[in-house]
Amino acid sequence: MVLDPSHRGTPIEQAARRLPCPIEWHAGFRLTTDDLRRHPDYRGRQYVDLGLSIEVDGWLTPSILGDAAALGQHDPQAFKRVWHYLARFGDESR
Repeated sequence: MVLDPSHRGTPIEQAARRLPCPIEWHAGFRLTTDDLRRHPDYRGRQYVDLGLSIEVDGWLTPSILGDAAALGQHDPQAFKRVWHYLARFGDESR
């Protein structure tokens, strides 16, 4: 299983370690809110707005998305589209 480093030390990592497979970490995805704002036509303005409503200190990460999705206040498919922004425009080198 390959996890994003934003899940280190979280319940996600703990659950993954209970599985009968090795854990690996990829470089990680992070997206600034400035970069998110630059692409409203990619999936739609409503998903940019959703991302902006859950950002932490100007960033989106998989962990931030997961925490927000777990609250159950939005359609899970909406978070999937915010994830598309993170995966497409996010930076692995920061």
